[in-house]
Formats: sequence, structure tokens, C-alpha cells
Amino acid sequence: MNNNQVTILNDAAWVGYELANGLREVNMDVKYLPRNYAGPNVNTNALYSVYGKIINPFVNAIKAKGIIHVNYALQDAFFVRLIKKEINVLHCHGTDLFGLYDEEFKKNSKDLTRWSKIIEGNLKYANSVIVSTPEMLKLAKIVRPDAEYLPNPIDTTRFCPKVKQNSQLKAIGFNSWYERVPKYLIELMEKNGIKVDIHDRRPFSYLELHKNLKEYDIYIDRIFTKGVSSHSKTCLEAMACGLVTIDYRHKDHVNERVIELLDEDERRKESENNRQFIIDNHDRKKVIKKLLNIYRKQVE
Repeated sequence: MNNNQVTILNDAAWVGYELANGLREVNMDVKYLPRNYAGPNVNTNALYSVYGKIINPFVNAIKAKGIIHVNYALQDAFFVRLIKKEINVLHCHGTDLFGLYDEEFKKNSKDLTRWSKIIEGNLKYANSVIVSTPEMLKLAKIVRPDAEYLPNPIDTTRFCPKVKQNSQLKAIGFNSWYERVPKYLIELMEKNGIKVDIHDRRPFSYLELHKNLKEYDIYIDRIFTKGVSSHSKTCLEAMACGLVTIDYRHKDHVNERVIELLDEDERRKESENNRQFIIDNHDRKKVIKKLLNIYRKQVE
């Protein structure tokens, strides 16, 4: 195995993309192989969907060399296992664990029980298992007591505070398959003079996301998803840009939270705190250092 070569298979919320860029910055030879024609933001037909979910992951598994880092514990990892290559790092991102071990999530969002043999087989087969949010760690430890938490990496150079301030408060949010921004929240915000933009699909590329986030002051994240007590990666990126948020922490006092955000001084303090939180806990350079330590365990 080439200790300086890494293959990142599949992706989730562009975590793999950010890790690949961060690894290249420390002179690692990285092959980034996401799926094609698959994912929530891709409009495609059934043929391309099959290609993206089955054929492409199998082809990528064949191409994988060096340290193999697989995102998501389903088919991408299974194909690596099928052709008897090592999964050096299996990176779980949410549904792959919540959909199997969290009863509330299974009931209200997605139940992956029928894929349990594949998921658990992948978890047991991998040399190491990491998770992208803290609350997932206890789920991963059901099968892998040695599982570790790796914070989602944020490029704090690209995602940085805006310079120009808006004359009117603006909020942005995205509907997902597991949670939609509540209509009453939109109405309450608009009633209080906040312009709200909600998108069913991201109408711009990930490479343009930082520019779009900087047009806003408030980010509406997932609030009521059962079993989830963490920020989405897009929320973390918004926080890096200095946006304040409405998120899982406010599920019991959403209305009061909207009123809080009208206070300019408090909003400015929170904006600064959000930025510092990301620098302290999610800065890509710091995450890469931790990931390299995980990789080193594979080659010692």
C-alpha cells in the first residue's frame, strides 16, 4: 500500500471533496471518486440512477488504490469488500447509522433495516470507522467500539465573513427529504421584516455556495429531525460566514428565537461566536491533522 496515496470513494455533503483538498495541501496524492448521476441534487432518469448507485460505485472500487477512505456504509463500501480490497476508513454520515439503529429516525425519516446485513458487514470489515457528528458515535459503537468522531471539515478561507451588510435582514434555508422548513416559521419571519428564501434544491453549485451564503444574515437549519442533535454541514459553512442560525437547539422555542434575532447587537455577538466556533472545531487544517493520525494507524 502506498502510504502517500489516498482514494476517497463516494461523498456526502461535500465532506469528501473538502478532505481531498485538505489532504492535497499536505502533499498527499489523492484520488477523489464521487458517484456520478446520483445524489439528492441530481435530476436524472432511471438508467442513470442505476448507473450512479450501482455501476459507478463498483467501477470506483476497482480504481481505488492506496489508503481507501469510503464515505457512507452502503454499496460503495460493499463493493470494496466484494472485491476483497481493504476499507482502511469507513466514514459514516447519518442515514447509514440512524436508519439502522435509531428508532425515532426510522419511524419518521428512513428505515434501512432491510440493508442491515450489508451495513453491519461493512462496519465490521473496515479497519477503522469514523462518524461525522457526535451523536452518531454511540450508534457506531454498537458494532465498532473503536469508532471515532471526525468533525466535518470547513474551508474557513473560502467560507469567511462578508464585508457588506444588508439593509434588510435576509434568511436562507433548504427543504430536504427528511425535513422541510415550517411554513409558520417563514410567515413569522416575514411578519417581522425578514426576507426569507427557501429552496427545494440547491439552485447553485457547491463551488458558489460561499458567495450565496454571504448574501444572507440567518441560516435556517434542520430543527425537528428526530434523533439529530448537530448542525448540518451547510449550517457549519454558514456559521463560518458569520450567519446566525435557527437550528435543532431552538426546537422548543422557535418563535422566541426569531424575536432574538431581531436584536442587532446580539446578532453581531453571535455571528462572531459562530465564526470562532468553526475555527476552533471544524477548520479544515485541524480536521486533516486528525485524519492523518487515523491514516497512520493503518500503516504502522
